[in-house]
Amino acid sequence: MADSEGMQLIVDGVDLTDECDGFEIHTPAMVHEIPDEEPWTNRALGPASFTILITAPSDRLYALIDGGKAVHDTKVIANGYSITHPTHFHKGWVGTDGVRKMFGSLAPDREREAKWVEELPAGASTTEVEGN
Repeated sequence: MADSEGMQLIVDGVDLTDECDGFEIHTPAMVHEIPDEEPWTNRALGPASFTILITAPSDRLYALIDGGKAVHDTKVIANGYSITHPTHFHKGWVGTDGVRKMFGSLAPDREREAKWVEELPAGASTTEVEGN
């Protein structure tokens, strides 16, 4: 978790840092148990994810919530470093403390995720050769 003090929040190229009281980001990794039949448990870390919890967002920032339909290019800058993720803003609510909050997470990149493809015969090429 990272606290937002001294950090910037940029969504779709617009600096929205002053549009909220603060935000927390999380970049956890997935933990996978390896079914290797050892008497102990082995685990491996998988790809990291990204979540963001925004506290007291402005109406402008809160308007980005759409149930996770649109993808927003979200960048957080801190101490000369930045992290950028395509983000869905899923939900907004008013907490028990009376403060409005909103939640977003990493938007899946369907082009880059693992997927089944047709296997080509040995020696076949996926590139077309231009005729001279």
